[in-house]
Order: sequence, then C-alpha cells, then structure tokens
Amino acid sequence: MSQNGGLITFKDASYEHDSTKPILKLANFVVRRGAKLTLMGQNGAGKSTLFSLITGKLKLDEGDINIQPRTSIAISRQIIPRDELKLTVLEFFEQCFDEKVYNIEPKIDEVLEVVNLAPSEKMKDEFKQRVVGSFSGGQQARLLLASALIQNPDVLLLDEPTNNLDKAGIEHLTDFLKEYRKTVIVISHDADFLNSFTQGVLYLNTQNRQVEQYN
Repeated sequence: MSQNGGLITFKDASYEHDSTKPILKLANFVVRRGAKLTLMGQNGAGKSTLFSLITGKLKLDEGDINIQPRTSIAISRQIIPRDELKLTVLEFFEQCFDEKVYNIEPKIDEVLEVVNLAPSEKMKDEFKQRVVGSFSGGQQARLLLASALIQNPDVLLLDEPTNNLDKAGIEHLTDFLKEYRKTVIVISHDADFLNSFTQGVLYLNTQNRQVEQYN
C-alpha cells in the first residue's frame, strides 16, 4: 500500500514487552485520514498495546511511528483514576482539555446522549454537579467513553466501547460513529456493531507479528 496520505504510518516498527512477548516485528502499515477500522487479533495479541503506541504512552524498540502534525488523538480509558472519582461530572469533562472550553455544557449534554446516560431536562444541572465516584461501574464506563467523544479528536481509539452499553446505548454510539467524519479505530467483539460502521480491518498477526490490512 502506498504510504502517501497516511495519517498514521508505522515503518519497520518493533516492540516487545520482554524477550518472550514480542508484539510487533518490523511491522509496516498505514492508517488513512477518515478511515474507520476494526483492530483484530487473538486475546493477548497486543491490541491495547498498539493503542498505547499510537498515543505515545509506549515507545517502539525499533522503527518509527509517523503521525501527521497537529493530529489530536483520544482514547476511551478503561478505568477512572482514583483522584478523578472526587470530581464533579462538569469537572471531569473540563479536565479533558488543556485549555478552558467555553460553553462546554451543551457538548457534555450531547456526548451523554450518545452514551445513553443523559438525565432529564430538569435534572441536567444537578447531574453535572454529581461526584463521579457516586456512579455505578457501568455508568463510570459510559462517562469514560463520553470523555473521549467530547474531545472530537482527529483519531478516536475505542477499546471495547459497547461492553457497558445497553441496546439503546449501542444504537446511539453507532449512529454517532456513522456520522463521525474523522478517523476511528475500534477493538470490539461485537460483530453487528463493527459491521454497521467500520470499513476495514487491521489484523495483529501473532505468528509473524505483522499488522495486516484488509478492506
């Protein structure tokens, strides 16, 4: 595949957790702007590790990851850090941004709607003053997903986003992703969800440690 027009390009990329756990070995692949891709591979293949390499949380042992300048990336985290549990919902979303976002409340309302956690109209203000730690585990997972969506990133990385969503929540998220005009890479075991909006596959091959692309 030509590497022209790639938003994210892995070139001769190698990474291992230790000498017995290689994840990538001289892998080459390209993610194009606006692509909506499923990241697939066996359990333990290193799918979440690949996300951490894209976000810069982890660094390659060899090779390069080239990401176009000024590309914003957001990932749906799996757990809320303890120090964030004492934040209000409003504060939790405000801290997603480096700079103060004016008129953030309508944006919060919108993403809460997407993850099917929106309160009634008269409860909206009270809801935003609730402490994050007062929500159930499933509700906290929805807040984490919403905190990635609100950033409107150039690259949205979603790790099992439907795990804590009910049927209506999955439908809301699917509609949102269908309309999303930027790049999405998703890890999920929900075939119906994936088939509804993704257009290609990145397959993490555990035999040769390459990332294979299928359209």
